[in-house]
Amino acid sequence: MNFLLKNLELELDDRYLLVGEKLMDDGKMTRLFENEPHLWIAQVDGYEVEIQISPSRVRAFSCECDQFIREKMCGHVAAGLIGLRRKRFEEAKEPRQNNKTKPLTYQKLTVNAILDSVTQDELAAFVRSFARGNKQFSLALRAKFAAKVPLFDNHEKFSQLLEAAIQSYRKANDRISASGVIQLQKLLEELHGQADDALALEHYAECWAMLSAIVGRFSPILKKLDGDEEALKKHIQQTFSKIGQLTAQPLPPALQSEIRDFCAAEFNRPAYRLNGFSGYLLRTWISLSKDLESLQEVLASLDAELAKPKTDTAYQATLLLLKYELISRSALGEAMEAFTLECLAEPVKLLQLVDAISPTGDFRPIKDLVEKGFRLISDESIKTQLEPILLHIAQMDGKKDVIATIARQKFLETRDFSYYDQCKAHHEGNWGTFVKRLLADLVRRYDFRQNIGTIATILGIEARHDDLLKLLHEQQSLDLLVKFDQYLLKTKPIEVAQLYELLLKNYLADHLGLKASQKMRNVFEHLDNQGAMAISIRLLNAMKTAFPNRIFYLDEMEAVQL
Repeated sequence: MNFLLKNLELELDDRYLLVGEKLMDDGKMTRLFENEPHLWIAQVDGYEVEIQISPSRVRAFSCECDQFIREKMCGHVAAGLIGLRRKRFEEAKEPRQNNKTKPLTYQKLTVNAILDSVTQDELAAFVRSFARGNKQFSLALRAKFAAKVPLFDNHEKFSQLLEAAIQSYRKANDRISASGVIQLQKLLEELHGQADDALALEHYAECWAMLSAIVGRFSPILKKLDGDEEALKKHIQQTFSKIGQLTAQPLPPALQSEIRDFCAAEFNRPAYRLNGFSGYLLRTWISLSKDLESLQEVLASLDAELAKPKTDTAYQATLLLLKYELISRSALGEAMEAFTLECLAEPVKLLQLVDAISPTGDFRPIKDLVEKGFRLISDESIKTQLEPILLHIAQMDGKKDVIATIARQKFLETRDFSYYDQCKAHHEGNWGTFVKRLLADLVRRYDFRQNIGTIATILGIEARHDDLLKLLHEQQSLDLLVKFDQYLLKTKPIEVAQLYELLLKNYLADHLGLKASQKMRNVFEHLDNQGAMAISIRLLNAMKTAFPNRIFYLDEMEAVQL
């Protein structure tokens, strides 16, 4: 092949020339530049045309289209040749610059100086050449400008980009290198920024193409990373968050349908299910299902998943929660009734539902179900697990009577004084009567002996000093007196001293040796630390009188006083 560029009409068939001229007139040739000396590249209607040319003669050409592969000629090549001839003609008409004009000069060789000095075609040629030899630059370039490239299927365009990125960092053992994980995170950050821009500009279809490609390509590789899996997982979770922002917009019906179909087809794939992403897809599907028929379609898919044997516990909990959220809509009242009966018959499902919603910290959406479970389920262990949930709901609703009632029951079960504090903060009515009844319940319990310390604490913090002193007399325990004398030392110092004297004499009458001596030392140190020095002195004198021959003990006690 060897003909003059100016003689195109003599060398090419008219049918190719007519197509080429129309492509030019319609503006389908978007780029034309010299990639290498004598090698020109043209972008025509999405196809790349290469033309090899000497200063004036056409040597060779090619095109990516199917017609050129079959016929060795096409309208794209014709358009490229026509465009190149026009460019040559326009360059020939440009007047030569005055040789005397002083060229623009720079003080330093900076990037801006270079960009100002090169042509667009020269810069494009450099970028193309550099991208061929630098993988990271090539990926960054494609990620940055992928949205600019017109493809028939935008989703496929971004999928190709992400797949190329993943493959470039895949090792021989099919895993992704640690450095590759870092680069993939940077790629996702770039695409997230572009998705935000597309959303702001209301380019909803393009935004969806990016986001769906991300979750589709990256979810399956999370278990194949040698780098930070959690960091990449957070990026995918962020992608689902952006999908939620997208579906909240007034999307065209066709796009809504496309997103629904994607969620319906993908939610139960292992890549999403095993990484905990199924819930995001299902919730998106539910949010886009407006009519009864669509809601029933989602419900049928949920029931089909729940019916599968050996379903992962966490996945089943997510399915139960989403089913509950779905059937809470008024249009599915019958399904709600059936679901409630199912949870009452199988309480483990109710507990799974509680576990699924617990990360939100708000159990109010399942309030009715939990209340029915607490009333109607006979298993006490289940009721014990539901009580804190009811307490939490009552706190969020601000229902003081419910809080006080549940907190009282939990206090009796656990003897945890945080529940006692909640009773005190929310009880309405006569608090003294409430305390009296609570103490009576503690006394009547089968484990009364284990409740002595709890009763003494209540008597102490409620300043019921006579009752506390009476309890300490009844128990005749030196250890118990040491623990609770703090409530009585200021109001009843004489009575406390008398009780200490009685208990110490009884103790020394029955105990000898080093252990008894250390016990005495601990008691006196405790009283001194409480600021009850007068009681210490009184007890010291009393012990000297009661046990004049116990020199060992007296030496120990005198050492304490010193």
